[in-house]
Amino acid sequence: MKMSRLKEMKNNSFPKVTMDDWVNAAEKALKGKPVSKLNTATYEGITRKPVYTEDDKNNHTSKQLIDKSDWKVSQQLYASTSFEEMNAQLKQELESGLQSIYFSTYPSMESHALLIKNQTDLKALLKDISLNDVALQIHAGASATTFINALIDSGMETKNLQGIIGADPVGELAATGKLKQPLEQYYDEMKSNIEWKENNAPHLKTVWVQSNAYHNGGANAVQELAVVMATAVEYLQALLNRGLSIDEASQEIAFTFPVGSDFFMELSKLRAARVLWANIVEAYGGDEKAQKMTVHATTSMLTKSNLDPYVNMLRSTTEAFSAAIGGADSIHVDSYQQGADAFSRRIARNTHYILKEESFLNKVVDPAAGSYYVEKLTNQLADEAWKLFQGLDKLGGIVEALRTNFLQDSLDEVKEKRLKDVQSRRKVLVGTNMYANLQEELKWQIGTKRVDDNEYAPIKVQAIQPLRLSEVFEILRYQAKVYQEKQGTSPKITLINLGLLPSHKPRTDFASGFFQVGGLQPIVSPSFEEAKEIVKWVSDQNITGFVCICGSDDTYEELLNAAVMAVNSPIRKILVAGFPEAARQKELQGIGVSDFIHMRSNCYEQLEKIHQEMGLTDYEA
Repeated sequence: MKMSRLKEMKNNSFPKVTMDDWVNAAEKALKGKPVSKLNTATYEGITRKPVYTEDDKNNHTSKQLIDKSDWKVSQQLYASTSFEEMNAQLKQELESGLQSIYFSTYPSMESHALLIKNQTDLKALLKDISLNDVALQIHAGASATTFINALIDSGMETKNLQGIIGADPVGELAATGKLKQPLEQYYDEMKSNIEWKENNAPHLKTVWVQSNAYHNGGANAVQELAVVMATAVEYLQALLNRGLSIDEASQEIAFTFPVGSDFFMELSKLRAARVLWANIVEAYGGDEKAQKMTVHATTSMLTKSNLDPYVNMLRSTTEAFSAAIGGADSIHVDSYQQGADAFSRRIARNTHYILKEESFLNKVVDPAAGSYYVEKLTNQLADEAWKLFQGLDKLGGIVEALRTNFLQDSLDEVKEKRLKDVQSRRKVLVGTNMYANLQEELKWQIGTKRVDDNEYAPIKVQAIQPLRLSEVFEILRYQAKVYQEKQGTSPKITLINLGLLPSHKPRTDFASGFFQVGGLQPIVSPSFEEAKEIVKWVSDQNITGFVCICGSDDTYEELLNAAVMAVNSPIRKILVAGFPEAARQKELQGIGVSDFIHMRSNCYEQLEKIHQEMGLTDYEA
């Protein structure tokens, strides 16, 4: 009997369903709205569909060249009080799973760079650390010469060194706006450093194209890919002009990509980068080995917040997940808070091992391959980035795009869209513009400005300024904190609730969350069903300042006008939770309402205005 049922089950199959069948079912669920209503637009100008099929397969699959599953555990070392202290930290972290020594050194766009000026500094940093079993990843700013000279003077054995001691003068120019010498001189140094490494450290790479300045300046994935490829071509051509072959030059270059919070877009970005690089090197005549790309990925600065910082752990985990599936050769997971201590660095390091040892991501080669969605997205990114790359080439290349501000202006357009989405909460930052925790202890972090003490610079462009999307809300919260410290009480806003609890609760909860992200403490009234109750409560509680009325549309019809008039006073300012039609707004404004908060509000702009009117902007941190 059981065998008969098993055979019957094996013979069963799902009925074949066409795309038209799916569309019909979806539109029925959407109550007649077209399926296209489920499409979403990305910052890259790409339209995401709700479903992808075999018709969306990627035609670049063979060019992706992802042939490994594991990645090196990398963690950036930041400047500390002494090189001896950093040496002790490195030893402890290498024992705890670190696989690559990664830091930035002078001159560098990094504000927390290690200023290694000579062999004494380097020997102190790497004392008693064997470099035979660990990779070096040294981002050397515009030139690797200072660091390589320190390495030579130290007398350390370099034959077995692996990793990158890499320069990126164009990336430095984009980030700082200046270079201390002409680009041709930096390219001459590149060539000299390659000659040294061929004889002394053959496993190193000495050119390291960084997309950090562009990513942290708000670039979308298409812009990031195009700019990185344009920079790499600039270096390729410079090295070819100095006598290297295409195979030699292309294998000298490594790449860094920060990975943001758009999971599928970011992993597709790394896959598309391999497609683009392979096409470029192939066009120059490079062989299959030369077409392979070395990719280092880092978690994004753009997405992190000083508010509710533990949430950064979760953001970094999804970003590292994207990087791993995207095929990164090494990944740096940054700590969840600035001024990282041993605990936060350990958590960041263990994120790798959760993804490796508990999620088994290091056991599968290119796990996203074959996904119709990922393949399509990879294809779209590669195609759009190639178009922009060709546009940059027509302008005269990456340096000319920076000189003319073409690149800066296009990045600013995307940056403004990102900021507007965060301010209006279409883009949610948990703990920052939604679900704020007013009980957390806030630590003011002063942003570090880049400093260049060289007044004369042969090349100057407009620097691409980095940002974190959370900064505007951080300023509101810190203003509220300083006000509280100086006044002895937190800034407050009173919520007046109309109708029964089930009817006003949705808007009461919305208003509470809305004001809390600005550091304003909601004082919630009882539920009122008559205007005279409001008059008495407001008088008894001595309510002054901002008041927000919350209730359902039905309750507003019968009680809102009376509530507004009950609250209206020169010592109070009235807001309403909701978005009535224009005529009704005008009517309410005529009897004392100053503004409305709702789902389509620019939350930041309204909170900033409230801060100004409360006098909180007088208490800048």
